[in-house]
Amino acid sequence: MSDVVTIARFNEPLEAEMARLRLQSAGIETFLSGENARILEPGLGPLQLQVSAEDEADARALLADPGLKDGDVIVEELSDAE
Repeated sequence: MSDVVTIARFNEPLEAEMARLRLQSAGIETFLSGENARILEPGLGPLQLQVSAEDEADARALLADPGLKDGDVIVEELSDAE
């Protein structure tokens, strides 16, 4: 990946992994900076979630969207042709 940007920082590895998986499932390539260092020395600082500069806007939008909550109903509008 060239020209990467940091879009989020996480102190909790599980939160970082969840965000990374959310982006990867949308087809956005990600990188967690500091991931290997934390294995060797926990508490080294936050993990940085990085994406390519061209994916930055989409990645930020995905992470800002809370998604559906329990009990939410998906309603699809039908066109007159159906």
